Amino acid sequence: MKIRNLIAVLIGIIVSVIIIIIGEALTHIINPLPSGFDMNDREALKTYITTAPVSLHLIILCNYALACFAGGLIASSIAIDKKMSKAMSLGGIFMGVGMFSLINLHPLWVVICSIFIFLPFAYLGGMMSVKISEKKK
Repeated sequence: MKIRNLIAVLIGIIVSVIIIIIGEALTHIINPLPSGFDMNDREALKTYITTAPVSLHLIILCNYALACFAGGLIASSIAIDKKMSKAMSLGGIFMGVGMFSLINLHPLWVVICSIFIFLPFAYLGGMMSVKISEKKK
């Protein structure tokens, strides 16, 4: 039974990563990089991201919120017991990885806002799963 709980978190992470990849692709379609932009130039990338419009950062934050919500919902739905801990584990993993990425590239206000995204939205997804499973009983 414990293997199913581990699989629940892994599937939640996979779904969340897929949502983030799709969201990042859509973000680049909406706000394309300048022609001839070198993605390997870290300083140029950091300058581009810090000077990007606020809407770009808000789309990224919404994408992370959706990914954590869906991942928490799925992890909690698949888990056998301690459903909320599976959703929060997923949120914690994304908080750690996301903060590392955000701190290195994004403005401070995005980093601060993201604190209120990763864990709370994973929690909301987990709570929705718990409420749905209670109604089924």
